Amino acid sequence: MVKSECEQSSLPEDGTHQSQHSDGVVPRKHSSASMCYPRYVSAWCMSKRKRCFDLVFGVAALILFSPMMLLIALLIKITSKGPALFRQERVGLHQQTFVILKFRTMRDLGEQTDQGLTVTKHGDPRMTRVGALLRRLKLDELPQLVNVVRGEMSFVGPRPKIRQHENLCMLCRPGITGAATIEFSHEEKLLTGVPVEFIEHYVTTVLNPEKCRLDANYIETTRFRTDLRILVDTVFKLGNRPIHAFPPESGRFLLARSASEPTTGFAANHGEDGGLSTKEVRQSA
Repeated sequence: MVKSECEQSSLPEDGTHQSQHSDGVVPRKHSSASMCYPRYVSAWCMSKRKRCFDLVFGVAALILFSPMMLLIALLIKITSKGPALFRQERVGLHQQTFVILKFRTMRDLGEQTDQGLTVTKHGDPRMTRVGALLRRLKLDELPQLVNVVRGEMSFVGPRPKIRQHENLCMLCRPGITGAATIEFSHEEKLLTGVPVEFIEHYVTTVLNPEKCRLDANYIETTRFRTDLRILVDTVFKLGNRPIHAFPPESGRFLLARSASEPTTGFAANHGEDGGLSTKEVRQSA
């Protein structure tokens, strides 16, 4: 079997298995500066017990939520043209791509070449009314239970991204929810303060590296109780997370943006130094 580049670079040269405190050490070999490599993989992260947990509760959740999912699919079909499901290639375990399933929340653009931004911000004009409600309630993620049952995803893990946005060496299955998902639960609202032409750059240079840090820490330290805590936080505390401290790169990026086009009023809305104001961070974090 041919291993992905990321998987090959995570293996010792002599082929032996190394361990540290019963966890799999991940030596970096020919690592790219843009790729975030976890130092090792926790014993729980890729265990058969975690997969068994995902499979059992994934099947149970599919049975439980199938009536709701059918109603949502019908509502989408009635209110807008296009398929009920949105399919997109995302990066999964060992950098292998898979097709993620979500309920469609935007207008179907068919074969149109220019599909717009690859990220979504609050109030995106491409969003349908039903789609906006589904995103707010996080119900658009329900079809990913199929990905979990298939073994392409887990309930908890790093969120899978499109290839051009992924710079984490994915040494575990991606998840429906995770530490970074909760921490950046209001990312769409945060992006409303960034001009459209700079959104992609802001996501790839500011938000994604911080998400990588959180996801790498999850891969290294997660335990069964960690997954349970994240699941509970997702269900009960998604809208009440503490203020997130954004990395200093965000302030420098916003400062450069405000200096390049001072007439937009961007700096005035985000503090005199070009960084996010305390009020806006509180609302968006």
